[in-house]
Amino acid sequence: MIAFFTCGGCSGRIVYLLVNALKKHGLDIVHLSSCMLMEDTYPKCPNLDSIKRTIQDAEIEVVEGTYH
Repeated sequence: MIAFFTCGGCSGRIVYLLVNALKKHGLDIVHLSSCMLMEDTYPKCPNLDSIKRTIQDAEIEVVEGTYH
């Protein structure tokens, strides 16, 4: 594990900066938090698809959910 970080709030623009900064430390997988995916408990993240695409465009694997 390298780090925990948030999306930075809507629209998730900080994800691009964080992912690219962590790549030099060996980042190869990002787990999206469960709260981003739990529509019954929290409002659905309106930027989920964009955030996933940003991570995948950086050639990083995306896993939906943490440990659930």
